[in-house]
Amino acid sequence: MLKTAWNEWCLKALQIETALLVLEEIELPEEMHGQQDAAEEKLLELARTWKARQPAKDGRRWERQTQPGGTPSDAELLEMVTDFRADSKTWTLLRAVSDQREVVETLVAEGRACMAVEGSYYLGQWDEKDEVLEVGRDDDAGEPGTGVVLSATGEVQYTPDPEL
Repeated sequence: MLKTAWNEWCLKALQIETALLVLEEIELPEEMHGQQDAAEEKLLELARTWKARQPAKDGRRWERQTQPGGTPSDAELLEMVTDFRADSKTWTLLRAVSDQREVVETLVAEGRACMAVEGSYYLGQWDEKDEVLEVGRDDDAGEPGTGVVLSATGEVQYTPDPEL
């Protein structure tokens, strides 16, 4: 994903939300419920404080291209295309280039995708309608994913919990 203030903030917000969910699910002995409630309150306080620091989304402008059977410029994705050709698979290359010359390439085949962003790679389920990558999700293998959802421009798709 892109190295932006918004993306970094979102990842931390997701981690805090996950910690809250986990804390709620822990079944501790009755004598520890007071400590659990206190910990939950502290985490809620942390979440609210973090939410107050929410940065504005970055104002990059993107040029987007959709290329059925396209050739990526990223070496790892190019290797995948070579394998796709050998296996007679079809694929689509999505390329987004920002006004700051950042390039995000996403290779989509059979509902799965691999995204290359600034030397990092993200694999998961591709949602064709919303054009987002659900990182780590694999419906065929029953993997729910990480909870991180990336747009075709490498930006985290996240809406803060309004109750925090």
